[in-house]
Amino acid sequence: MNEVIDFLKENSLIYLATSGLDGNAKVRPILFYFEEDGKPYFCTANTKPMFKELDANPNCEMVVATPEFVWLRIAGKVEFTDDVELKQKVIDSNELVKTLYETGENPIFEVFTVSGKATIADFSGEPPKTFEL
Repeated sequence: MNEVIDFLKENSLIYLATSGLDGNAKVRPILFYFEEDGKPYFCTANTKPMFKELDANPNCEMVVATPEFVWLRIAGKVEFTDDVELKQKVIDSNELVKTLYETGENPIFEVFTVSGKATIADFSGEPPKTFEL
């Protein structure tokens, strides 16, 4: 699991795929903020389409790749949290997020993690490494 978190720390810009409310796939960039109890944490606002899509269908997949063509794919289910301390930790970890939402108690601010399977792979011919989240 540490290998997944280390990968995310080194490559924090991730692309998240959801099932759109119109039935079409949607992909957008998001950021990894930190790990807590072995879980990676991300954020959004409940006013955004991404939140509405994940609220309707929490299944998602995300991917990030290095310039050397090593990639991490996470497939699983999103779990939103109401934990104000975790929300504040996200806010405190990023100036842009702090500017947008100011406090973990902001009613539109949402923090989430993903439970599922993580895979690290490349084009070396070696088998991918898999991890449970």
